Amino acid sequence: MRRLAVVGLALASMAGFSGTASAADLPAKVYTKAPPVIAPIYNWGGFYAGVNGGGASSHNCWTGGIPVAVDLGCHDATGGVAGVQIGYRWQTTNWVFGIEAQGDWANLKGSNTRAIGTFGGVPFADQTKIDSIALFTGQVGYAWNSVLAYVKGGAALTHDKYAGISNVTVPALGGGFGVGPGGTFAQASETRWGV
Repeated sequence: MRRLAVVGLALASMAGFSGTASAADLPAKVYTKAPPVIAPIYNWGGFYAGVNGGGASSHNCWTGGIPVAVDLGCHDATGGVAGVQIGYRWQTTNWVFGIEAQGDWANLKGSNTRAIGTFGGVPFADQTKIDSIALFTGQVGYAWNSVLAYVKGGAALTHDKYAGISNVTVPALGGGFGVGPGGTFAQASETRWGV
């Protein structure tokens, strides 16, 4: 009897498992690869603004004389510049186009002793100072994602000041006023355009 009970129990337990599925009965899992990561395309288009600073140099030559113009000497005006720029770029495929305006404060100074001529018999210096620079440019470039190579060109604007400076004390001529060392006896300024 005991044997029958054990066999009956074994058959009953088998009957209980007959309704459950085994791992072999489940459908196979389908594994899919993740979609490839697409690198974002860098876009150079839009508005931008920035600040700039650095140094600059300008080569200046003076001429004068009546009735024939004579070379009076040359010098370099050097110094610092600092300013701001604003622009807009638009991109078509890999080609990038843009416009930009830049304005800089400048402090470019230089002088030379005049090659010929005197003021009251004393040689004097010609002095140049550039106090501002502006640029208006267009750009054309080619982009390789986050790298942009471009050329730009346009117009430049400068504000220049010129002065004749005494190197030594010049006595009063004919009862007028004398000029001391570093005194200015002639000056002018102009705004110049260039490309």
